[in-house]
Amino acid sequence: MGCSEPGAEPVSLPAGESRQPRSKWLRLATSLVAAGALGYVLAHLNVSDLAGSISRITWWPIVLAIVLHNIPRLVQAFRWAYLLRPAVVRPFLLLHALFIGILMSGIFPLCPNDLVRGIIVSRRTGMGVARVFTSQAIEHAADGVALALLVGLTIRGLSVPAYLGHALLGLIALVAVVTMVGLGLTLQHRRLEAYLAPRQPTGRAGRWLKMASLEVLAGAKAVKGWTMPVCISLALGMVAMQVVSMWLLLYAYHLHLSLIQAAALVGIVTVGTLIPNAPASVGPWQFFCVLGLGLFGVPAGEAAGFSLVAFAIFTVPALLGGVIALAVSPMSWADMRRRQSRVPIEVRADLLPQPRQLLLPPAP
Repeated sequence: MGCSEPGAEPVSLPAGESRQPRSKWLRLATSLVAAGALGYVLAHLNVSDLAGSISRITWWPIVLAIVLHNIPRLVQAFRWAYLLRPAVVRPFLLLHALFIGILMSGIFPLCPNDLVRGIIVSRRTGMGVARVFTSQAIEHAADGVALALLVGLTIRGLSVPAYLGHALLGLIALVAVVTMVGLGLTLQHRRLEAYLAPRQPTGRAGRWLKMASLEVLAGAKAVKGWTMPVCISLALGMVAMQVVSMWLLLYAYHLHLSLIQAAALVGIVTVGTLIPNAPASVGPWQFFCVLGLGLFGVPAGEAAGFSLVAFAIFTVPALLGGVIALAVSPMSWADMRRRQSRVPIEVRADLLPQPRQLLLPPAP
């Protein structure tokens, strides 16, 4: 999310001009994968059966499912505010950034939600981007533990494809690495800060790396003994709400699966769509939903119809929330598009980490 506002000098990070063509090829490859996944789902779809299933939907569970699916956004905002302490950041500002991130990732391919919301919060609060991203890394470590527990406990005994098992092992390994790195930074932050603080690197890249490292250490310093247990507990609560919302949709669609089977379906879909790809993960989401339902004996045609309906019910309210958040945002839609298209290449000078600027300035 680069910027083009007057007086904002862009700082080019080591990327090279060949990065943009590579990004185009990557977008093309992910679009082809998403199109193939969606084509597989549509090939099994019977439109008349879908229309009949929609006409038989019980609508009151849909309302509860939408509410339960979006409550975790509020919980996530309060957890993020907790992780950003001692900075005083209003949860409403974080919720606002969350919904704009959802909107951007739901419209643009390969647009990570975390990158968008992280830079928005950094700009609005004056906090360094590295400090904000450190808090997000702690978030994801906790979410990864919750997801690994969910998938590991619910798919036991199921004949899942090998690549899903490999993805779960990769997730567990990634969580372990992030946890070990975070533990090392937390235990050694004073020694590392004493080593970095007196250094005077030359060049913008060196100064940026020093400030970013100090911000990461500030984030590690803020981690207490109870931080991860609190974050993991909240992550488990958010996962539980997502499982119940999925079960309510299955019930409304007259697919009679148990709560444990709904939990396994949530885990399979989440693991299958972890990597940013097509906008809102359209294609892979439906594909892994059909795959998960097939493990429980649901016919492919019926599973394909449910995947489309569930995707719309889960996605449209969140995107509408993003539209509302953008409407009240000081950034315009054109500004957001420019930022999204230029984020891999440059970072604004006024967004470089400021190690000691931690408190939220008064709201405009």
